[in-house]
Amino acid sequence: MFGLNRAFHSAAARSLRAWQRPAATAPRARRISTFHIDNTPRGKLQPYMRTIKLVSAVSALVFFSVGGFCVYLNDYLDRTYPAHPAITNKATRKLLRGAALREHIAPDPRIAYMFLLRALEDIYADGELSEDSEAVQEIIARMADAAAQAGERGPAEQMLEDSWSKVEQKKTGESEGWRMQQICRLADVLGPLQTSQGKHSAAISTYGAALRASKAAHELADNSQHEEFLLKQANYVTSLGEAFALSGDYDSAHTLLSSVLVDLNERQQSGKVDKWTCLDAVVMLDLAQVEHKRGDIKQSRQWAEAGLSVTGKWSRVGACDNCQAHLLAHLAKLSESQGDIKGALQYYELGLKHFNDTQTGDLEKLEAATRRLNSQMLQNVDQ
Repeated sequence: MFGLNRAFHSAAARSLRAWQRPAATAPRARRISTFHIDNTPRGKLQPYMRTIKLVSAVSALVFFSVGGFCVYLNDYLDRTYPAHPAITNKATRKLLRGAALREHIAPDPRIAYMFLLRALEDIYADGELSEDSEAVQEIIARMADAAAQAGERGPAEQMLEDSWSKVEQKKTGESEGWRMQQICRLADVLGPLQTSQGKHSAAISTYGAALRASKAAHELADNSQHEEFLLKQANYVTSLGEAFALSGDYDSAHTLLSSVLVDLNERQQSGKVDKWTCLDAVVMLDLAQVEHKRGDIKQSRQWAEAGLSVTGKWSRVGACDNCQAHLLAHLAKLSESQGDIKGALQYYELGLKHFNDTQTGDLEKLEAATRRLNSQMLQNVDQ
């Protein structure tokens, strides 16, 4: 009985102590994030901040790259195709820079003409330069070139002839060197126009004057322009020989072309692609055509084959590819004129292959000649 009471009292004591012990403190509730219900602009954009930063970085890179390219392009145009120092208006110089871009980098003669015309209007509006000034005459020469390339040959020829007469009468330009170079600039456009219109005597006169002017300017220029003037003179002699040939003076043409070929052969020893490359092949083509006109088929063929051996050394060079297309067409015509249908057909087929490789030549004429000769060979076999 005593043991039971003791056990009872012990249990009661434990219960009393448990009842008297203070209750355990409940853990602090964590603060619930309310970011997902943040209605501020920053709160709404926070989930996309990494994407926004990435897009901003790419945009900045593109912006600075385009800006750097524009700065480089403007600097290149100013150094390579500078405007005349007398033109100081920034807007006018900017227009001339745009014209140079459309003349040389991304050619579009109509847009180039509009840039030049707008620049000329600004110059006249400023009233600082007269029509006979060097700067204005240079712009007029460029406008005539753009007009000729755009197919407006009549207005181009009129502008060139007016400028030509002023230069010859020494009404424009203050220095003799500038006048000589202006004659060359005008002849580069006027000569081809006269040749294409059948004005061969006028073209001979133009190229002759340009050759003399180039030699005079060469004597006044410094050594840094030596190669440029030599190349210009070689081109003028070649063009002069072609003009003589078209006028029917084959002896003069042969003399001029043969003389310039000697110098060109010496220039081709470097083995580097430059402005001289394949100019000797062009002269050989001209000599082949001259000999054909003179009736010497054998000599004509030799010159054409010699030119073909030159162009074959320079693959993927525009001037050489174009010359090779003309040489193949000339050899095909020679073979056909001698009754060698099979040989002519081979040259026409080579011309087609050359066109497929380089996109140079007259595809329609080549295909028509190939069909005609194939049909002719079939007729010969049937007979």
